[in-house]
Amino acid sequence: MSWQVLTLPDRYADSVRLMGIARKLRGHDGVAACEVVMGTPANLSALAALGARAEARPGDLVVAVDGEDGVGDAVLAEVERLLAGGGGGAAEREPERPRTLAAVGGGNVALVSVPGEYATLEADRALTRGLHVFLFSDHVSLEDEIALKRRGAERGLLVMGPECGTAMLAGIGLGFANVVRAGPVGVVAAAGTGAQEVACLIDAAGGGVSHIIGVGGRDLSTAVGALMTRQAIAMLAADERTETLLLVAKEPEAIDALAGAAPEGMRAVAALVGWDGELPGW
Repeated sequence: MSWQVLTLPDRYADSVRLMGIARKLRGHDGVAACEVVMGTPANLSALAALGARAEARPGDLVVAVDGEDGVGDAVLAEVERLLAGGGGGAAEREPERPRTLAAVGGGNVALVSVPGEYATLEADRALTRGLHVFLFSDHVSLEDEIALKRRGAERGLLVMGPECGTAMLAGIGLGFANVVRAGPVGVVAAAGTGAQEVACLIDAAGGGVSHIIGVGGRDLSTAVGALMTRQAIAMLAADERTETLLLVAKEPEAIDALAGAAPEGMRAVAALVGWDGELPGW
């Protein structure tokens, strides 16, 4: 067994989709391990740690297979088939999906998952169309994040992210979400794994979640100033299904920006990892 690495230039695909493809390929005969990722520095470093070295750009798709000699060609052909949407049966008969926001009818949330250099433009287009934005993409500059969130706040819209991996709106999971019961707790989180953990703990305790709004790990930094955390709190406070606010974050620098964010009389709880000070106005 040995690693075979194949690179497909300029073949972007969503990371969640690529994880699904890799999982299917790991079941093939002669395949001991398989990774299908975009050629970002972080992904290339992770592959190198496994012993699979590749030279690629962030917009290139990398297929790494640890398996028998010659299995790489069969795996690459299967990757091409799966990327083209060939899953067999009803999946091949699905109507063509819209490729631009302008072609999408209805809905009020846009999930943006494209390379960081394009993500800001697509998120801005979504805001222009009056859509909340779930910004899964990484490599969005701090300056662009601040500009997007200021525009979202001005329009009363959410900009969840960048690098937002978890959200749940009215029971619908976006990114990575757990199956939990519905209930009165509205979660605002600057940490995706933290959001998932508290949702599971609430469920295990017999409670339930109304919504989970991820705001991105930098939202509570001094630079961003909790722009979306305040926006999310305001929206949850106005939601009839939400009776309790739960804030989850790590080392919130912009803690003072949350003074008065939670309305008087509404129960609010904060789980702030690494913070031992007070939460002003709560």
